[in-house]
Amino acid sequence: MMTTPNLSIHLPEPNLDGRDLHIGIVVARYNWAITGAMLERATAELIRLGVAPEHIQARSVPGAFELATLAHGMLASAHYDALLCIGCIMKGATRHDVVVSDAAAQGIQRLALESGIPIIFGVICAESQQQAEERIERATECARAAVEMARSLQQLHTHN
Repeated sequence: MMTTPNLSIHLPEPNLDGRDLHIGIVVARYNWAITGAMLERATAELIRLGVAPEHIQARSVPGAFELATLAHGMLASAHYDALLCIGCIMKGATRHDVVVSDAAAQGIQRLALESGIPIIFGVICAESQQQAEERIERATECARAAVEMARSLQQLHTHN
């Protein structure tokens, strides 16, 4: 039997200090009962982490498919340390949910890689309203991810 060497790898603690960060939020209005609650949770968490309310700019789009387009526009018009895209896609009778969720994820990922700015995918893909409601709190995780990724990239740029 092969044994794995005991490597003591030190991973730094995530930096969740939101002070002086500028965060943009793009939220889909479709399924607003879910996305509106997610927007509230994400904003509250960003403020709790130290992001000044005046440094949080939120914009809305009709649905999840449009998230990447407005995120692109926001990045072109102002400086953001990170963006957070919020949406909710629920399964229906057709495969439309799969098409929209795949397109949204790919568009957001491509924009993040091309821009070098962290863009957090805060889109819930749910089977039902109840399942979506159970996942609203994920928005706080996404807010933390936005701050952590902004700080991680800043640290990389500072040390290079």
